[in-house]
Amino acid sequence: MDTVKQLQNALDRAVESGEEVGCQLAVYKDGELFCSLCSGFTSGERDRKVSGETLFPVFSVGKGIVTTLIHILCEQGKIGYDAPATLYWPEYGCGGKAGTRIWHILSHRAGLYDFPDDFAPDDKFDRVRSSLALAGMKPLDTIGGKHHYHAQTYGVLTGRIAELATGKPLNSLLKEYIFDVLGIDAVFFGLPADRFPECARIVADDPGAWQLEYNSMKILGGFNPSSNGCMNALSIARIYASLIAPGLHGQRLLKDETVDNATVLKRAPEDPVMPGEWAKFGLGYALCGPEDDLGRIFGHGGACGSEGFADKKSGLAVGFTKNRASKSHPNHPLRNQISRILGIPERIW
Repeated sequence: MDTVKQLQNALDRAVESGEEVGCQLAVYKDGELFCSLCSGFTSGERDRKVSGETLFPVFSVGKGIVTTLIHILCEQGKIGYDAPATLYWPEYGCGGKAGTRIWHILSHRAGLYDFPDDFAPDDKFDRVRSSLALAGMKPLDTIGGKHHYHAQTYGVLTGRIAELATGKPLNSLLKEYIFDVLGIDAVFFGLPADRFPECARIVADDPGAWQLEYNSMKILGGFNPSSNGCMNALSIARIYASLIAPGLHGQRLLKDETVDNATVLKRAPEDPVMPGEWAKFGLGYALCGPEDDLGRIFGHGGACGSEGFADKKSGLAVGFTKNRASKSHPNHPLRNQISRILGIPERIW
């Protein structure tokens, strides 16, 4: 059986067994489309089949896309990795944050890994309120010190800096520098209301699973690039194919030296990676290569199991979306099986 058939069978069996509800898989090899597959249903009602165009809430997968934009702006000289955040965002300097550098934010070492305790949960999807709250906070830990995953704040911080450095809205920047360049029209941070019906719904065994909140148009239509992106697997894979040689059909978004610099582990000497820890970051990208070559594979996973990544060694770029919130997260059997079929290391993130 050839590889594409093996992959399709893996998706179909996962849906048939109930392990998954719906999923998409897109793979590029050396910049050319290898496969774009889908299986299953868009909701627990199982009344509408997933297609290649179906949008999925992908949670933190969106962080890797905003990260790519920041690196593009750095290549163009609009942002500097070692520049103070206050160069672009003067109000950010209060509360002891004046020493924050852009690389601190990219490496999840900005000490601002959560919103204030009294911050209303829904406000983290409000562009203005979330930015003002973070600008006015005191850091929660030493800036440039220990790594803390900035789960809900990363996209707000990087997105606002991109806007202030260029004078353009984040979504306009993404369209100009990534989506239009690569021919992508199925990535949204702030889902339009008319696209909501075609978005897959999260399904969970636990009725209290927090991921189910992302079935709300209020959240998906809001603004927080840390977690509320909606997209399909093909779009994710196209972006990652453009980050490694030879590029997406020869089109590169970033230079090799930029990617190499961004995929070196950025941890303080006194804060080593602990056994089993997934959160191994370079400059914005999560590193998930083998232990002796972490930066070989880089990208970002999401809380429901979706992911996007590129593998420098194999030339593979992968986008994967799913809508079942599994209790086994971050270990997803279907993802692991896909990895075995493709002959690449598994990712637990």
